[in-house]
Amino acid sequence: MASPGGHLDELRIMVDLLDLDTSDLFWVTGRTPQTESLLEGMAVEWIPRVGSGEIRKAALGLPAALRLHRRVRPDLLVSTGALFSSPHLVAATLLGCTTWFIDSATRVKGPSRTGAFAARFTRAELFVQGDGWGDPRWTRVPSVFDAFEVGPTPVPVGLGDLHTATVSLGTELWPFRRAVDAVLGLLGDLDITWQTGATEVVHDGGLLAQWQPATQLHRSFGASDVVITHAGVGSVLSVLSQGRVPVILPRLSTHAEMIDDHQVEFAEMIAELGLAVVVDPDDLTADHVVRAANLRAQRRPAAG
Repeated sequence: MASPGGHLDELRIMVDLLDLDTSDLFWVTGRTPQTESLLEGMAVEWIPRVGSGEIRKAALGLPAALRLHRRVRPDLLVSTGALFSSPHLVAATLLGCTTWFIDSATRVKGPSRTGAFAARFTRAELFVQGDGWGDPRWTRVPSVFDAFEVGPTPVPVGLGDLHTATVSLGTELWPFRRAVDAVLGLLGDLDITWQTGATEVVHDGGLLAQWQPATQLHRSFGASDVVITHAGVGSVLSVLSQGRVPVILPRLSTHAEMIDDHQVEFAEMIAELGLAVVVDPDDLTADHVVRAANLRAQRRPAAG
């Protein structure tokens, strides 16, 4: 189980990386146009979404989590978070279900709040992507970003060669108006495909698209001259998977765009890996856009 967006994207990749048995999977997540398209035809339990910081709402979900676990009786619960998953981690502990909690690749300097909760209040086995933070309770597993490498485009392009863009602000329940304003101010003349999520913006007399089905959004990533996204692990993974290198605009807690600044830490890590161009929305320039447009991503060849 995982919350919609990046946590679910990470979980889907982790199922493959950890070579889990996929013959009898049962998915638990929140219903969005993206999760509906991603999990079409699979066994899914749709449950109410819980946003960052909605601790009381998460706690009130424990009775329903217990009912679900008693009905399904899973042999193994695997979760990549976030707060959404906490009542189910508790339910699994109370009912004796083996549990794996894999913290997000966005967590570079320490565990997430859900990770800290899982370590303190559940019996989950704890996993960290990449090198981790030196806590022996957390077992290292490969990062979902280890599979990608970046190189230049065959033919260099300039700003005048760009005609299309995709902007995706993920599924977070926090508005990110600075990102929208920055893109419109710089690239307003381009043909832009929008997924603004919780950010409601009226532009040229109409509301910018807030949601896209996952398949449609991913096609747009691959077809666009440049892709701009927030520092969400699912968004970045999806862009890289479509061969593009994103411009990442991290959310900041000081602007009430996120509950903390883990997106900044994650963006810095991705920039160090050379997998994105990172800039604060207020500092976005044509140079950042052109640099990203002149790069392409691909999966690393399989070892051996």
